[in-house]
Amino acid sequence: MKYNFGRLSLMSLIFMLLTNIVYAQTDSIEAASIYGFSSYSNSLMNASSDPNLTIQGNASYTATGVQLTPAIQSRFGGLFLNGQSFTSANGLLVEFEYDMTNGTTLNGNYGDGLSFFLYDGAVVSPTIGARGAGLGYSYNRANETASSLRRAGLSGAYLGIALDEFGNFKTKRFFPSARVNGIDQVNWSQRSSHVTLRGAKGVAISNNGLEDGYTGYPVLITRSTLSNAGTVGAILNTDRSYTITTNNLASTFDLRNANGGFRKVYLELIPHLVTATTTDGFDVKVDIQTDPNQTPINVINYYHYKTSVPYSENANPQTTDYNTSSSEGSPTDQTLNASVPSVLKLGFAAATGAASQQHIIRNLQLTLPYSAITEDDTASTCLFQPVTIPVLDNDIAYKGIINITNPPTGSTNNIDKSTFSFARNSDTDLTLSRSKVTPEGTWSYNINTGIVTFTPSNGFTGTATMTYSIKGETVKDSNGKIIEPYGDAAYRSVPSIITVKLKTTGCIYSVVSNKMVTQEVK
Repeated sequence: MKYNFGRLSLMSLIFMLLTNIVYAQTDSIEAASIYGFSSYSNSLMNASSDPNLTIQGNASYTATGVQLTPAIQSRFGGLFLNGQSFTSANGLLVEFEYDMTNGTTLNGNYGDGLSFFLYDGAVVSPTIGARGAGLGYSYNRANETASSLRRAGLSGAYLGIALDEFGNFKTKRFFPSARVNGIDQVNWSQRSSHVTLRGAKGVAISNNGLEDGYTGYPVLITRSTLSNAGTVGAILNTDRSYTITTNNLASTFDLRNANGGFRKVYLELIPHLVTATTTDGFDVKVDIQTDPNQTPINVINYYHYKTSVPYSENANPQTTDYNTSSSEGSPTDQTLNASVPSVLKLGFAAATGAASQQHIIRNLQLTLPYSAITEDDTASTCLFQPVTIPVLDNDIAYKGIINITNPPTGSTNNIDKSTFSFARNSDTDLTLSRSKVTPEGTWSYNINTGIVTFTPSNGFTGTATMTYSIKGETVKDSNGKIIEPYGDAAYRSVPSIITVKLKTTGCIYSVVSNKMVTQEVK
């Protein structure tokens, strides 16, 4: 489905960033991206040979995606996209599908859940966070009787977004075996099936257990997807308290699909514009699509994740973690430095404990806001007969006036036909990517009409496929300055697939006999 992301702050930001940048592109040559980013798409199915991916713990590559955990108790797995990074100036759109099924319950709840996270791209070898309720993102401290369970949070952590089926990711915990800050003493109407955001790694406070990697990661906002009634959400205030929230969802649902099958998550990270020249962190939006034929449901609606976050470190030991005491000390007021790293990388993690469920992710897609969007196309033709396919008719590119009251709108008319490209490796010459000869036949693209023609090879039967991508137009003002950068390589769409099926019945062929042409139907 096409998903229209209309946000204005990014547009104003890009305008300021690009005012003095000179960028040129011809009809046949595509310049390198000025952002160092390329759209990314990976099914994650049978992905073991992908050098951009690294798995940890119990994660495994399967035919249906990356299985972070099987439906077995006390399992833990992570996935890092080491080969993909993005600069914080532009924001990011993330789409992925997930499956939570099977498993066993504890107190009627399955668990634990999975997390998507962003971390500082300068960290070369990131270490995954705590197991269980930490979902690979936050830390877990423990006293000396359970020292084996201590684990620092994700190294270089900037933001963690959890699909927390069991519900402990958001919760303050102070036990011998688990100590982590969070929301304390809330009588939740629904404590499970929460979408929760936790912030960045903190700084070392003391040597009583609050060392580097064991502070910070505060809960920013949380919302249960199960109900619109009662105490279902909370948001962190500037005075370090939490306000209970009851904003209604368009439709309630369980994060876990008891009937099996994948659901889809849409994440937006849009730079939060403060003035025409400055930003303060990101606006974060989380939507979940429970059915491919239904509109995604908004769960977190543009939460402003600031670069400075007051919070309470509220799971402190009275003396030290490194003894056998379980006495809790007083909370301390802290201010998290959540400055956005210049380059961010991303990954996933999942965990099970006494409760369990399978966690699989697949069909990951990363693009910049306002990138071109393509949809798959299908056609059919008879043996030996060419077929024309208007592939751009169901595609869009984003353009709009850079104005706080005029969001960019998606339109087919905003596609730059000259930037069409069939699948290619490292070619920057687009003229080499407008005609492809394959064993199945010849694919050609008309730069003027935007039409693809497929001519089957003699004797070929079956189905032929080809991928393609597009970009939007680059718009300049009368002085030649860029006011809309969609022609940059970073805004190229992820590839879509053209599928042509060759029919063998119901076709009319020309038959030559004694120099006379007749028609016959087969």
